[in-house]
Amino acid sequence: MKIFNQLALILGVWAIGEYISSFIQNIVVIPGSIIGMVLLFILLQFKVIKLEKVNEISDFFLDNMAIFFIPAGVSLINSLNLIIDNIFVLIVSIVISTAMVMYITGIVVEKMIQKKIKEN
Repeated sequence: MKIFNQLALILGVWAIGEYISSFIQNIVVIPGSIIGMVLLFILLQFKVIKLEKVNEISDFFLDNMAIFFIPAGVSLINSLNLIIDNIFVLIVSIVISTAMVMYITGIVVEKMIQKKIKEN
């Protein structure tokens, strides 16, 4: 019964996220699942929801995360012709975005190291 209560809590937060998303879709398009995750994070941070209330079901979801990627993988296989037609654009996008992430991460890490050195 404990697992069902934890699942109900997580699904309830997800449903609230979907509800909020339906109201703000004219302003900003953010998926309800993302809003639900942020909401759950905030509720956990401010101790509105205790970690013990979702710990077991979240461990189960994390242990079985590969199952949630199966639909995305099947969708990629179904879209193989589209991917092949746009392979050059995809490769360029991947290379540029990877370089940008690495560059920005490097800058942030250097600034954090400098800040820590100044504090000491």
